Amino acid sequence: MKCQVSVLLGAALLCLVVLVLQPSTVRADRLQPKGYKQTVEKLQKFYASFEQQVSREFRRWKQQGSMTPHFRHLIAASAIGKSERAQEIRELPTAREGPLCAICRGFGGSVLEFRREGASREEVFNTTVELCTMLNLQEESICRGLIDLNIDTILYIVDNRPELSSASLCAVVFQSGACVLDDPTFTEWQVELDPNGTPVTASKAGTPQRGPNDLKIVQITDLHFDPNYRPGYNAECGAPACCRESQGVPEDPAAGAGHWGDYRNCDTPWNAVEDLLDRVAEEHADADFIYHTGDIIDHGIWETSIGYNVRSISRVVEKFRQTFGETPVYNILGNHEAHPTNVYELGEVTRPDFSTNWLYHLSADLWSQWLPQAAQQTIRLGGYYTALVSPGFRVIALNNNDCYTFNWWILFQPDALKGQLQWLHDVLLQAEQAGEKVHILAHLPISSDCFSVWQREYRRILERFRDTISAQFHGHTHKDEFNVFYASESPEHAVGVAWNGGSGTSHTNVNPNYVVYYVNPETYEVTDFESYAYNLTSANMSPDERPAWFRMYSFQEEYGLSDLSPAGVDEMIQRLGTPAGRDELRRYWEYKVKLADASLATDCTDECLLNHLCEIVTNQADDLRKCQELSETFFD
Repeated sequence: MKCQVSVLLGAALLCLVVLVLQPSTVRADRLQPKGYKQTVEKLQKFYASFEQQVSREFRRWKQQGSMTPHFRHLIAASAIGKSERAQEIRELPTAREGPLCAICRGFGGSVLEFRREGASREEVFNTTVELCTMLNLQEESICRGLIDLNIDTILYIVDNRPELSSASLCAVVFQSGACVLDDPTFTEWQVELDPNGTPVTASKAGTPQRGPNDLKIVQITDLHFDPNYRPGYNAECGAPACCRESQGVPEDPAAGAGHWGDYRNCDTPWNAVEDLLDRVAEEHADADFIYHTGDIIDHGIWETSIGYNVRSISRVVEKFRQTFGETPVYNILGNHEAHPTNVYELGEVTRPDFSTNWLYHLSADLWSQWLPQAAQQTIRLGGYYTALVSPGFRVIALNNNDCYTFNWWILFQPDALKGQLQWLHDVLLQAEQAGEKVHILAHLPISSDCFSVWQREYRRILERFRDTISAQFHGHTHKDEFNVFYASESPEHAVGVAWNGGSGTSHTNVNPNYVVYYVNPETYEVTDFESYAYNLTSANMSPDERPAWFRMYSFQEEYGLSDLSPAGVDEMIQRLGTPAGRDELRRYWEYKVKLADASLATDCTDECLLNHLCEIVTNQADDLRKCQELSETFFD
């Protein structure tokens, strides 16, 4: 945001917020500058001032029927750039945290007041569509569809939680250090932890390199099947999902969708879904299990319906059934499976039109052939389950989409998040007592967009049961990456590793991929994994031929680790955090984007590489201790 000379307080405030959060010496755009917390404390009065000013102008608009030039200037100064639409909040630089928090509190707070002063659904709808469009959050048709799908849930929460403030709402959604959450309703709940754990005194060591008897597990995630995908149709439409039939054929053929997918904001055509699953079955027929970690539904988030989602989910799961036969498939839900997208009911809500039961019952039925009967109860209750795979080995499949910061129900009853976490704790306690080892499947990486208090409680559970939990597997980010967990009180000690399977979709600027893990049959720890992908540019040049899948890399071979335990991977992290590890870190980034031409063309500077290193070691919002530590050695 460029700071234009202006007499308007609002524009000046937004410029000030950018300037005070901007590091004086740029090292990593998501690394907090020195004095960040003190600066944020001072900014709270600026937020309040901006909120009051927007509220005053908003009231004049509603009373007079037209916007003043002052209000239009405030909106223009607050409008986001189109490039920010496609970014997850976690991907935005620290300097954007303050302005986004101010914008949310200013305009969101005004709409909140508007409803509480008696505005009808229609009035709130029309007002928010207009603001959404003028603030450039999306094109008008996208704003209209998204708001129509979500407005009833949000109004119910606003109407039934009169104490909910704009400050709390924005702090939960944006979850940045610049948006302070000081409402104890959101923060003062805890999982009841078994007291018999041992203190963390060292990093968790593990199994040596892979052996001939290792189990073989394939992870497939984030297929994002789009039944509306059409080759040749507009891939540069500006919407969250392009390449769709309704968006037409562009005049420029270069803007047309490819046969096997597209690097732009486009999801996966059915032929590409089929090819990926068929390729896994053909090349890895000896796989012991399949982990399918969610997000079947496409990014057409402004026009989903229950019927639409049911058809896509059923078609994809049936393809898994046909393709893998007797091989067990362990499925979990993604945030896109819900309707509206991201919205999983929480708390004591009795309205049937808000219920997520349709999805839970559908999942219980579709997954039943691979699971024990006992799993049905918790799937129908909340979309999660556990299964004893073999004596001594258990899978726990979470539905942690409830913790997604865009799940509006967190705003209604945040302590309802405790329910599934307490169940997770209790299952792990039983597994510990039975001498079992556990794999945890969760769609959202713990570090990625989960509500910070949920992150805090999950970390407590992980530390307590670090010897029982042998591995964690995530999806959602579409990146071939991993996360290392460190002890909360002793951050020098690594206690867990979570592996991310990437994505079957190329949305956005990545190649499709899947991952094959090798797992020790006694400890159930990952000893190595191989990531397979195809180059989308090459595939689309030969639409009549199947894509040329290749093994991108073996993690063990590429990084030369003694083992893939938390201790072993932490050694690698320390190496990457020095100038001597720069080339190795660059290779990590290249594999993270799966060697996609569209990403490699943009390159990644040293500051960019530091960001990616920080993402490996950050597992709780605003806990950047490990990131700060690595930054101190990075430029030596």
